[in-house]
Amino acid sequence: MIKLVVVTMFIFSMLLPLPVTESSSTYAEMGEQYYLEKNYETSVECFDKALELDPQNTCSLEYLGKYFMENKNLDKAELYFTKLLEIEPENEYALKSLGKIHLSNEEYDKALYCYNKLLKIDNSVGKTWFYKGICLKMLGNYDESVEAFDKSTGDYETLVLTWNDLGYIYYQNGEYEKAIECFDKALKLDGNLKYSLNGKGLCYEKKELYDRAIECFDKAVCQDECYYDAIYNKGISCYKLEKYSVAISCYEKALALNNSNSYCYFYKADSLKNLGEYEKAVLNYKKAIELDSENPVFWSGLGLSYNYLNEYNFSIRSYEKAVELNPKDDISWSNLGYLYYKTEKYNESIPCFEKAIELHSNNKYAWNGLGNSYVLLKNYEKALICYEKAIEIDPLYKEPKISKSSISK
Repeated sequence: MIKLVVVTMFIFSMLLPLPVTESSSTYAEMGEQYYLEKNYETSVECFDKALELDPQNTCSLEYLGKYFMENKNLDKAELYFTKLLEIEPENEYALKSLGKIHLSNEEYDKALYCYNKLLKIDNSVGKTWFYKGICLKMLGNYDESVEAFDKSTGDYETLVLTWNDLGYIYYQNGEYEKAIECFDKALKLDGNLKYSLNGKGLCYEKKELYDRAIECFDKAVCQDECYYDAIYNKGISCYKLEKYSVAISCYEKALALNNSNSYCYFYKADSLKNLGEYEKAVLNYKKAIELDSENPVFWSGLGLSYNYLNEYNFSIRSYEKAVELNPKDDISWSNLGYLYYKTEKYNESIPCFEKAIELHSNNKYAWNGLGNSYVLLKNYEKALICYEKAIEIDPLYKEPKISKSSISK
């Protein structure tokens, strides 16, 4: 019987050795020692015992918070670090840990509070500025986040991509100069970052600096010859510069990589139309419409190409679809009016021109077309009024002047 008691006491002592003097600090010291020896279960028992004796034992609170954080139990870790801060409001370890926990939980306002407190203690730590910048960025305070990142020394790759992300945020908000600054900061760290080169090009494109935009897109493609976005965007800049042959080449490369972008077909079609290759243009407008049949711009482009091919019935159908999809487009109404006029449907052309004028009273082409329609209906009085209005809008517009003088004779 005596031997059994001795064995039981020995087993218990292996689980949690009793200190000579039972106190909170002694248990905490034992817990720390076991933790360093990676005997975590026993160390946690010691820290728990220490807190039973003294709920304000900061050593135990810190180690328990650390233990649960390392084991991904963030709720328990947060509980211990919060208690630690109640006792020591400027405990840097607790503030850093709570900041990371809040970031992980996407509680950016709470995380920001922690990093701001840390910076009050020591504002020279670049890592703290980095995390503050992340919080501000996620909260939408982009200008303040830029200031924070300027002082930061975060993980190199993450910092590069953060500057790049900020650049695109400013770009989407229409703040192109700020966007360029962010892309430049990303490129200062990584001069070959294709995403920032493309983003910078997009900014120049919006500023109508198309040559500079093309330089950026070309540099991006040098980094990745299959980078679809840069190839497509270069096509847009070339199109804006009326370099239609180069634009077509870009769109063909882009379509070889991804043939699901309706606008890629549209801009290729528009470039072909501007080069007078109307049959090829029609084929590409149709491809764009296959991908997005509800886009009135695609139908208008198709209608204009059919018009140049003298396929007036197909052109009329295309413009009818365009005004059905967008009844507020005065240009499409005006063009539809001219097509009815060309096919001698004068009674149908007049409502189209009137609709165009209703939408945009200074549409000189609609006034001229309306005048032409009235002439062919022998309503010369109304025709003269229309021609005079077209000339009033544009005194250099020759067609209504010629038509007016012929009526006067």
